[in-house]
Amino acid sequence: MEETNLRFAERFKIWFGIGALMFGTYCGANMASGVYATTYMVPVGGGWMWLWLAVFILFMAFFCAVALDFIRVYKSDNYNSYYLALWGADKPNTHPLFRLAVSVFFDVYTTLMGVVTVAATIALTANLFHSLFGIPMGIGSIATVVLFTLLSMYGAAFLRKFNTVMTISLTVCLLIVLIAVIQIRGPELAARLFDFKGGLNWTGSSVSGHLGMFLSYCFISASWGGTLSNYSEKIRTKKDAVCAGIMIGILVASLFLMTGLIVLPFMPEAFVDAPILYICQNYLPGALTVVYWVVVMFSVVSTGPTFIFNTSNRFVRLWKTERVPHRMKLCAIAVAFLLLCLLLSQVGLIAICQQWYTKLGNIAIFAIAIPMLVSIVRVHKKDKEAAAAANRP
Repeated sequence: MEETNLRFAERFKIWFGIGALMFGTYCGANMASGVYATTYMVPVGGGWMWLWLAVFILFMAFFCAVALDFIRVYKSDNYNSYYLALWGADKPNTHPLFRLAVSVFFDVYTTLMGVVTVAATIALTANLFHSLFGIPMGIGSIATVVLFTLLSMYGAAFLRKFNTVMTISLTVCLLIVLIAVIQIRGPELAARLFDFKGGLNWTGSSVSGHLGMFLSYCFISASWGGTLSNYSEKIRTKKDAVCAGIMIGILVASLFLMTGLIVLPFMPEAFVDAPILYICQNYLPGALTVVYWVVVMFSVVSTGPTFIFNTSNRFVRLWKTERVPHRMKLCAIAVAFLLLCLLLSQVGLIAICQQWYTKLGNIAIFAIAIPMLVSIVRVHKKDKEAAAAANRP
C-alpha cells in the first residue's frame, strides 16, 4: 500500500507540474488585465459564467489530454515534430513538398499566434501608461515597442528565469484584489453569481452570439500540444496524459474564475481595455493600485520579450549570411515582428480578444482539432501494436 501511495504521489506531482506550467503560461498580462474575463466569462451575466467555465474546462482538458497522449506515443519533443507527426508528414516516404508545406504552415500559425499575443500586450501596456500617467496611447505603444526590443535583445533570458516568481506574485495580487472587491461589493457579487437575466443587455451580445465566439476561442486549446511537446517527457501512460489534461483544464479555468469574480460586480462599467486596473483606480485603495500596476508591468515585460525572442530565435536560422552579426539579425527580426504587432495593437485590446483570437480558433478547428480527433484512433492502434509486441514470446 505504501509503495502504491508513493507511486500515486509521484504521478500526481507530474500531473500537477504540467498543469502549473500551463497555469503560469496563461497567467500573463492579458489575463491579469481582466479583459479575458469581461470578453469571455461575464459579458452576458454571472449565471452564464459557470456554463462558460465548464465548456472551457472540457475543451482544455480534452485537447491537452489527447495531445499529451499523442506526444507519448509519437515521441514528439518540439512543436515542429509534433505537427509533422499529427499530419502524418513524419514518415520517411513523405513527399518533401508536403512535409515543407506542413512545416511552413505551422511556422506561420505559431508566429501569428505570437503576433496577436504581443499586440494585445502592447495595447495593454499603452493603456497602463495612459491610465496612470496620461501618456497618449500612440506614444505609449511606440515606447513599449522600444522597451520590448531592448528587453528581447538583452534581458529575455533574465526575465525567463523569473517567470515563476512573476506568476506567483501576479496570482497573489489577484487574490488580494478579489478579497478587496468582496469587502466592498460582496452583496452585488453574490446576487449576480447565479443571475441568468440581469447581464443580457450589458454588452449588446446575445447568449447564442457569445456562445459562437466563445467556442471559437476554446478551439485555440487544440494548439497547446505544440507547447506541451517541449515539457512532456515524463508522461509515460495514457492515464498520465488524461490526468495531466484534466489538471490543466482545472488550473487554467481557476484563473478565468478568479478574474471573472473580480470584474462581475462592476459590469457593465468594467467593460474597458484594462478592467481590473479601472476597478483598482476607482474603487480600491491607492496602495493596492500601485502594487497591482507594478506586478502587471512585470508580467507585461515578461510576456512580450519572451514571445519576441522565441520568434527571432526561430527565424534567425534562415538568415544564412555571415556578414551580419548574430545579435543584429535577432534585432532586425524582432523589429519587423514588433512592427506587425504595433499595427495590430491599434485595434485595441478588446477587439484583439473578440476578433483575432476567434480567427485563430477557427483556423485551429480545421488545421489542428480535426487531425487530433483522428489521432485518437491512430494512438489506440499504436498502443494495441505495442501491447501485442510485448506479449509475444
